[in-house]
Amino acid sequence: MTADPAPRAVPLRALVLSIAALSVPVLGVFGFPAWLQEEQGMLIWMTSLVPAFLLAYYRGLRGVALALAAGMAVLSLTQVSVLALGVSGPDWKLLLTFVTAYVAICLALGVVAELLHRERRAAESLALIDGLTGLPNRRHADMALDAQFAAAVRGRRLVVVVFDLDRFKRINDQHGHDAGDAALRGFAEVLRRNTRRMDLTARFGGEEFISILGDCELSEALRFAERVRDETRRVTTPAGALTVSAGVARFDQGMGTHEVLVAAADRALYAAKEGGRDRTVVAEQHAGGRPAVRPVAGVAAQSLGAPRGSESVMLIDDDSDVRRSLERLLKVAGYRVEATEDPDEVLRRFEDGVPPDLLISDIVMPRMSGLTLADRLQQRAPGLRVVYLSGYVQEDVAWAGLPGAVVGFVPKPVELKDFLTTVRDVLDRQAG
Repeated sequence: MTADPAPRAVPLRALVLSIAALSVPVLGVFGFPAWLQEEQGMLIWMTSLVPAFLLAYYRGLRGVALALAAGMAVLSLTQVSVLALGVSGPDWKLLLTFVTAYVAICLALGVVAELLHRERRAAESLALIDGLTGLPNRRHADMALDAQFAAAVRGRRLVVVVFDLDRFKRINDQHGHDAGDAALRGFAEVLRRNTRRMDLTARFGGEEFISILGDCELSEALRFAERVRDETRRVTTPAGALTVSAGVARFDQGMGTHEVLVAAADRALYAAKEGGRDRTVVAEQHAGGRPAVRPVAGVAAQSLGAPRGSESVMLIDDDSDVRRSLERLLKVAGYRVEATEDPDEVLRRFEDGVPPDLLISDIVMPRMSGLTLADRLQQRAPGLRVVYLSGYVQEDVAWAGLPGAVVGFVPKPVELKDFLTTVRDVLDRQAG
């Protein structure tokens, strides 16, 4: 079950304005008692609606109820004080009319505010929940990963497990998308049952899911992955038996961004697929290493000039805007560029012809992570030079597990000067 979201905090300035608005009619009653008994004078009490509007914005119906109670209390105490002091007797008929109007306006405001708040909460929920499985979606997972990774940098343990349903495309092709959807929902239920309340499991895209296990030992994560695999075999779907492969990766100092951690798990997942599916593989540990993020000041001045030649560059990024922007920049700088979002196209390019001088790859992509892609390419081109792109960078990347004979790392959003400097540096730097 999902807990109701905590009410929004009411800022101090809204409370001050509310108190000031309630004090206006009180001061008017004692300062101009005769005028307030006239019809136009009673309008000054309308300022007591200000708290209702302000609190409705932040707290919905509960805020309006609080404002209504405060307004009625101020009105009652003021009238009692007036009678006790004999300042002037109120016009009871006019007062009753005002109270009735005040209560009606507050109730109507409360109903409207509550409807708007419910719509807002529903929209926020849809933005963070996958509609098919009911699990958190990738956006939610990225937010959780960023927070958990920051804690891991400070010393807290963190393990991620990436799951991928085996032969899912065959299920869709042979049995239809309804069968595929049933498989996804069935597997999501397995994950939901086995995920601790302190952890988060999300649908990461397509048939891929991720579990973020905070303060968790690697051995515990392995038991979790194996338990999920065992239960998945018992899931009944229109397509028959269901199996899943899993890749497990533990946080290493120097990873710099949670996307490297996820890519390491994806790399292990790919090994599980290659090893026959329906198995769990743990990513290798590569703590420490040479920083891959290099400040401009740390690069030789000659790197800031024009490129020495028209080296060939293969650029892959699933974000079309980033891809087009970097492609134009590289071409203006004199490089020969091929750009794509398809990892299979990159693999074909390496198989069919002379490999490019440099691969520029996003770290996390829907079909294959940049680390997995670079791993496969390095088998064909041992001298592969790679520049990795990634968002959510929290510290310099100094992880020895990045594939490539020479590597660089550029945070997103990309600073153009730093990007060109890193490209030139990776092309010029000696391997090793």
